[in-house]
Amino acid sequence: MIEYYIRQIILLLNELGYQGVFIAMLLAGFCAPIPWELVLIPAGASSLDPFVTSIVGGLGSSTGAILGYILGLKIGRPEILKYGRYLLVDQESLLRAERWIQRWGYLATIFFRSVQYMPYKSYNIAAGVLRMDLFSYTVLTLTGSVIRCLSLVYIGKIAVIDLSLLFLVLACSFLISIVIFVHKLIERRKMVWTVRIIA
Repeated sequence: MIEYYIRQIILLLNELGYQGVFIAMLLAGFCAPIPWELVLIPAGASSLDPFVTSIVGGLGSSTGAILGYILGLKIGRPEILKYGRYLLVDQESLLRAERWIQRWGYLATIFFRSVQYMPYKSYNIAAGVLRMDLFSYTVLTLTGSVIRCLSLVYIGKIAVIDLSLLFLVLACSFLISIVIFVHKLIERRKMVWTVRIIA
């Protein structure tokens, strides 16, 4: 049953091609709760060229990141903190991203984009709020995104030899994503209750 769904995802990516990868990664890079693994690992297992897929995925996610940057730039911190929950961005993650930028500067950009499970959506908005240089931000975001896409696509390319292995890789990645999401949700609820108690 699980292998059937994996095959369906791979067939869908074969049908949608690079355009489908670009759109999915644009949404994932901006605010949609789409795990990169769910798109890129099956894409690596598909008939799409892995290098081209990585470049297209990197361009898509970087476009989404720039949209987040513009949002942070135009709206500003107060409105982001007020409505950020609709973009899956909370105050804690935004402030943490801002501290990273203030401490590490542009090196933080490539780190947040290339390392798996970092809160890159908060980082995109924080970069806009702090008015980072857009050109430098874009170049480093694209570089980090392509690195991350390459790693995930080639995992799919290797794992396609055995669909059971492909499922295991996807399941582990997805499970880690769920654990991180639940942990953040619990932390957010604790913060809300703390604020209510203090008030």
